[in-house]
Amino acid sequence: MQQANRLRPFFENITFDRVDNEMILNFGPQHPSAHGQLRLMLHMQQEQITKAHPDIGYLHRGMEKMAENMIYNEFMPTTDRMDYIASSSNNYGFALAVEKLIGLEVPR
Repeated sequence: MQQANRLRPFFENITFDRVDNEMILNFGPQHPSAHGQLRLMLHMQQEQITKAHPDIGYLHRGMEKMAENMIYNEFMPTTDRMDYIASSSNNYGFALAVEKLIGLEVPR
């Protein structure tokens, strides 16, 4: 019988040792300050965080694959939608990368 490939969660290989007064708290991706892109597994003792396991990669929509079939000026509006909090930084980063790849010196 064939088994389908699946993505394994990052915490599959993490072992949890039982520690007195320790609480494991899942933070995000739905928490307002996580902006939907980050999940943290926090180990807490009382009110202090003793350990944190980040799980990044939420909101991955395959933008890189979309960009493979576009020319650079067609993809620029898509960079606005990669991160709704910092859309202008994505535009700037993409523009700098394209300029460097094609060897374009932009007058300042």
